[in-house]
Amino acid sequence: MPKSPPPRDPAGEAGRNMMRIALVVLSMAGVVAFFIVTGRVEMNEPIELSAEVTQPRTYSEDTPLTLEVALTLANNTDDLLPLSIGSQCDIFRWFFTDEDQNFVQSQKDGEPCVDLPVNGNLEAKHQMTGSYTLTLDPRRVKPGDYILFIRFWGRELRQ
Repeated sequence: MPKSPPPRDPAGEAGRNMMRIALVVLSMAGVVAFFIVTGRVEMNEPIELSAEVTQPRTYSEDTPLTLEVALTLANNTDDLLPLSIGSQCDIFRWFFTDEDQNFVQSQKDGEPCVDLPVNGNLEAKHQMTGSYTLTLDPRRVKPGDYILFIRFWGRELRQ
């Protein structure tokens, strides 16, 4: 009479399957980490605009509220990034909305600037920065959450 196979242990088999899955996941994570560390895959956007917004003073109904905005435009590519804008007045533009995206305030027109086209280049793997002070009307901007829309050298960002 033929010998029957030993009874299967479901718990033991489930444990072995979990071990196999864990090894596959670990191997995949190792491959991804290898490509990131060796620089074969870049995690940054090719052209990246970032902003850091700070409020130096607390809100007061009597005095204008100011925000300090520090911008960074990074060229993460291996190529020269041509920069061109129709007017020096348009290098940096902004406006504020409330949480529901209802308009609150924008940059005042008529601020001194040269209304001529501006052209330049941003070298590969380099970045440029800009710092601006936004003066907000305390009658329009009350304590709360707002969305700041920014345009810097033709790139847009919301903060």
